[in-house]
Amino acid sequence: MLPSLLAAAFLPRAPPPPSRLAAPHAHRAAHPPTLSAAPPEVDVVVVGAGIGGLSCAALLSKHGQRVLLCEAHDAAGGCAHSFTRRGYTFDSGPSLWSGCAAPSANPLRQVLDAIDESPAWAQYDGWCMYTEDGAFYARCGDEEAFKATLVRLGGEAAAAEWRRLRLFVAPLAKAVLALPPIALRADLAAAGLALPWLPRLADPTLGLRARLLSGPWSRVLKAAGCSNVFLKRWFDFLAFAFSGLPSEGTVAAAMVYMMSDLYADGAKMDYPIGGSGAVVDALVRGIEKFGGQVMLRTPVERIEMEGGRAVGVRTAAGQSIRCRHVVSNAPVWATAKLLPEEVRRELLGGRSAVDESIPPTPSFIHLHLGIRAEGLSEQALASIHHIVVPSWDRLMEPQSTVFVSIPSLIDPSLAPEGRHVIHAYLPATEPYALWEGVDRSSSEYAELKRERSNCLYAAIERFIPDIRDRVEVELIGSPLTHERFLNRFKGTYGPELVAGTDNFPGARTPVPGLLCCGDSTWPGIGVPAVAGSGMAAAHAIASPAQQQKLLEEMKRRNVLIPAPYSLGE
Repeated sequence: MLPSLLAAAFLPRAPPPPSRLAAPHAHRAAHPPTLSAAPPEVDVVVVGAGIGGLSCAALLSKHGQRVLLCEAHDAAGGCAHSFTRRGYTFDSGPSLWSGCAAPSANPLRQVLDAIDESPAWAQYDGWCMYTEDGAFYARCGDEEAFKATLVRLGGEAAAAEWRRLRLFVAPLAKAVLALPPIALRADLAAAGLALPWLPRLADPTLGLRARLLSGPWSRVLKAAGCSNVFLKRWFDFLAFAFSGLPSEGTVAAAMVYMMSDLYADGAKMDYPIGGSGAVVDALVRGIEKFGGQVMLRTPVERIEMEGGRAVGVRTAAGQSIRCRHVVSNAPVWATAKLLPEEVRRELLGGRSAVDESIPPTPSFIHLHLGIRAEGLSEQALASIHHIVVPSWDRLMEPQSTVFVSIPSLIDPSLAPEGRHVIHAYLPATEPYALWEGVDRSSSEYAELKRERSNCLYAAIERFIPDIRDRVEVELIGSPLTHERFLNRFKGTYGPELVAGTDNFPGARTPVPGLLCCGDSTWPGIGVPAVAGSGMAAAHAIASPAQQQKLLEEMKRRNVLIPAPYSLGE
C-alpha cells in the first residue's frame, strides 16, 4: 500500500498555425492535423489532453513509444487550459500552484524536468483569508509568521498543538517524500528502481504511524492530539482546497505532502508566466519533440475491443487507430461510455477506473472578469489570491466558500495595460440538480447564472468594493459549461471517494490493454495528483529499463534531487 500512497502525493478564438505554440499570453489551441494525418497504428493512444493525459503522453514519448493523443476540444489542457477575450487571458481552472518553479517532489515538476520543458514561473509567499475569525495573511514557508497567526486566531494552544503535530508528522513526511514519484511503479520491478532511496525510509520513529498514511487526515490529527478548534478548521479548509473533502475524507499521505510543500522553510507559491496554458504548452512541446502527436478536435467515439482486450480506438470521424495500449484521461463516467455495453454492465460497482457508479462531487460556478485597475486598495494588491470562508461550519455548502485569483498582479501580460484579470469560483460545491434540464439559450439560464454568481461578486467586494463598476469583460461559467466544454459528467470536479472508506483505483483497469489516468484514479484531484496519475499510467507501459534510463539521465542533469523532509525537526 505504501508505494501507491507515496505516488499520491468557453469557446476559444481562431487558433494559430499547425504545430506551432502560441505566445505565452495568447490562446493555446493549435490547429490539429487532419484526421488522415493520424497513423493507422501506434503503440499508445491517449484519450483526453488534460494534465494527466499530457503527462502520460509526454513521458511515453520520452521513453520512445509511438504516442497519439486524441482530444475532443480545440485546446489542450482540459480543466487547465487558457483562453482569451478582448486582450485578457483567463485560466479555465487551476489557480493554486506550488513546487513547480524548481526541481521538487511535485509530480508535475518531475514530468516537466523529465522532458526538459517548462514555462517560466513567478513566486509569491501566501494568500489573503477572510473568515468569521477575522482576516489574515496565510504565509507559506515562514514558521514564525504562521505561529503568530495561530496565536492570534486560535490562542497559545493552537501554536502548541501545531508544534506537536509537526513533530508527529515528521517521520510520515520522510516516508511520503522518500521516493521521487517518477521512480515509482506498481509491479515487481518497483523495489529495484526504488533501491537508491530506500535508506530514507529507515526511520525508527515511523513504526506503526505508517498505517495512518492510508487513512483520512483526521486520524493523524487525532493521533497527534490536535483538538484546537481553529487548527482543526484550518486543516479542514486545506483538505477541502486539495481534494474537495474535509480532513475526515482526505487521504493522510496527500495532506502530509501538502504540509511539506507549504510549510517547509522558505516555501513559496508559484504561478506560470502566461497562465495555466503555458504549462500545457510545455507538455505539448515535450510530446512533439520526442515524436508523439497531439490531435485536437478529435473526439473518440469508442474503445475497440478484440477477445476482451482493448486494441484501439475509433474516432467520431470514423477512423480506427490500432494500438497496444489505450490510456483514458477522460473521467470515469466518460471512459465507461467508450466501452461496449456488456463490458460496462460487468464492471459496474467494481470501484475501478471504469466503474461509472462512482459518485461525483458537486460542480462549480466560475466568474472570469476583465477589470480596470486604477485605484485598487493595498488590500486588493496584497496577494494574487483571496479566499473567503464566510462560515467554517458551511465550508463545503453551496454559495459559501469562494476562491479568487488575480494572476495579472504577478504576470501583467495576462491583461491590457491598466487592467487586471480576475478568476473567482465556487470550488466543487454547486449542485448540478439546480441546472439539470435548463435550456442554455433561455432567459431562465441567464437569470440563474446571474443569481448564482452574486456570491462571487460579494466575495470580491470584500477587497474591491466597487468591482461591479470596474468590469469590462464578464464571463460566467456554470455546471452546464463544465459539462459541455470539458466533458465533465454533471459538471463534476471529480469522484467523491472518501479516504478510509474508498480507494482510488489507480492506473490499471479490469480491461486488458486499457489504463486510466486523471482525477478518477489518484487521490487529490488537483494538478499534482493528475500529473502523478499520468506518471503511473506511463510506467505501467514503459519497461523498468526505460524508466531506469530516465532516472539516471535526470540525476545527471541534477533535476532528480532528494526532497527535503525536515518537517517538524
